Amino acid sequence: MPSTIRCPRCNAESFNLYGKTTNGKQRYICLVCSRQFVEDSRNDLATTRPLCPICHKKMHVYMREPGFTRFRCSDYPECKGFMKVQR
Repeated sequence: MPSTIRCPRCNAESFNLYGKTTNGKQRYICLVCSRQFVEDSRNDLATTRPLCPICHKKMHVYMREPGFTRFRCSDYPECKGFMKVQR
């Protein structure tokens, strides 16, 4: 395994291969914090995540469909907030 790949959450170099994405990119899982990640993935929505209209916490990408993205509150299932954003 190349040592240049690091976990985006804890910066660890210990990981296992964890299948492939629908695009064919290699997926990894960190052995330290159990985070799943893809090397060099562009997560441009992570910096522009909307806030929940109910509790005002940041939302997570729940589903990507052609033309729009669905977000769900990070406090789910306690908060049932959701949002649909057109791309």
